[in-house]
Amino acid sequence: MKLDYLLLADKAEAINGKLYVLGGAIGAVGLIQIPGPAQFDVAVGLLVDYAETSDTHRLTLAMETADNEKVLGPVEIPFATGRPPGLPPGDSMPFTVVIQGPFPIPTEGAFQWAIEVDGLRHEPRHFRVSKITPLTPSAT
Repeated sequence: MKLDYLLLADKAEAINGKLYVLGGAIGAVGLIQIPGPAQFDVAVGLLVDYAETSDTHRLTLAMETADNEKVLGPVEIPFATGRPPGLPPGDSMPFTVVIQGPFPIPTEGAFQWAIEVDGLRHEPRHFRVSKITPLTPSAT
């Protein structure tokens, strides 16, 4: 099994095997209030090897600090792709899932989404959270 992508987006949905994304590939989140909720979605795409398409798998996601301390989760998602008729041996099947926010942010700093598939940890997706000042309309 291969991790194809893990991305943060303003909005994402997985429908009928397709990923719909608005404002994708976020690397930084700005919040007016910290601690507070951050509104973004997490999209994950996996490529399931041909030999694994008939098996049930377990995807686990957790939001962590940069020091691998859990902030949220883990969220466990069991899944199976099945093998459609005519899939040539050696081909893989895509699996797409979206976890929708908001997500609790305890402090400013560096965070990551950790992903495990069947107990094997993949490279986490890093993002940074900063406090921002809201824009106020200027008097004219």
